[in-house]
Amino acid sequence: MVVDLNRIVAALDELFALNASAPDTAMSRHLPRVFDEVGTDWRAFVEPLFAQRFNGLMRRGHPTVRTVYGACFPSAEVIDAWLAVARRGDLLVTHHPIDVRNGSPEDDTWAEGFVPIDATQLKAIAERELSMYACHAPMDTSLRVGTAAAIVEALNGTVVNQFWPYGDGHAGLVADIPTISSTALVDRAREIFAVDTVEVAGAIHDALTRVAVVGGIGDHVDQMALAERMGAQAYLTGELHVRIEGDYGRRKFADVNAFSATTGMTLIGVSHAASEHLVIETQLARWIAENHRITLRPIREPRWWR
Repeated sequence: MVVDLNRIVAALDELFALNASAPDTAMSRHLPRVFDEVGTDWRAFVEPLFAQRFNGLMRRGHPTVRTVYGACFPSAEVIDAWLAVARRGDLLVTHHPIDVRNGSPEDDTWAEGFVPIDATQLKAIAERELSMYACHAPMDTSLRVGTAAAIVEALNGTVVNQFWPYGDGHAGLVADIPTISSTALVDRAREIFAVDTVEVAGAIHDALTRVAVVGGIGDHVDQMALAERMGAQAYLTGELHVRIEGDYGRRKFADVNAFSATTGMTLIGVSHAASEHLVIETQLARWIAENHRITLRPIREPRWWR
């Protein structure tokens, strides 16, 4: 199956309402910074419209799309895996336009945060006429194809409230779910996100029915507290503790530790990458199949915690 690139891009833009969205607050800050720090002319690589809103078609390749791939981050490992199989006209859809290294609880590794795509990989993508599309905040807030919405769906939940104002919506959802214990919910998270390591803190319940979910970085204790006031008995996110080197990261780490000592919620972290990759393999893959008759091929990170 071959699809016109403009057609699929226009449909994605409409799905995420990009033409009505403001420029992405986070990516408009971090993407230029990390590329400028390594001396890469990112504007020469991206589409002019992407350089204004930092969402949408990032790189235009051949006008016909043969295969659609999907991933959370365009990490070095994901790009290498894509380049190993990509043919002219292939499209990679990612949640983030750049990588993020948040560290790992597995060995208490602390990391550098946002990371640019390597210049040699950018050159290979351009020379092989490949395309890239990224959608950050609008995918976080979407109730149809969204990072939090996909988690609620996987838990067989029903959305009852929203929290964490972000972009043009809310990144966090509070949902009622079938009764489950904290221990069983942690086990279920391992299955849903295909992770071996899950961070767990806070209280433990024999039976809980309401959970707050937010993809990616969930370490804002004010939003944790808001979710608890909304009745959440558990809080499921990507990163409970962001292990990014520096005073800010250390302070946020301490804030979450203090909150976990007093909260009545079970706090669960499954890694930034895994929490936001779920939507790629589920809701986005389903949307692409239904609307374009193409099977999305997901590319998972070799290490979720990194």
